[in-house]
Amino acid sequence: MIDVTLLIKNEKRLGFAIKGHANFDQHGYDIVCAAVSILSYTAVNTLDYYEIDFDFFHDDNEMKVSLENPNEKSEIILNNFEIGIKTLLTNYNEYVNLNYREV
Repeated sequence: MIDVTLLIKNEKRLGFAIKGHANFDQHGYDIVCAAVSILSYTAVNTLDYYEIDFDFFHDDNEMKVSLENPNEKSEIILNNFEIGIKTLLTNYNEYVNLNYREV
């Protein structure tokens, strides 16, 4: 299962953390992993495009994105990420879990 955790402070989105694997299908054919991957990298690339400062970590098992100074654009970008994950949950909730953590 993929665990997606949205990082929240005072109702503002400060980033997200992703761990695990969906195991929906074999490596290279797993559409659930691919969907989470494209949502997360689109958020990262859009934050970068708008020159929003953020910390980024990625290895084989985990991805983390965190902002110290959210702004209106970052809130929209991370809100879109959340909407995408929630949309994915409508059909694949046994493979993806969405959590919220106050930081």
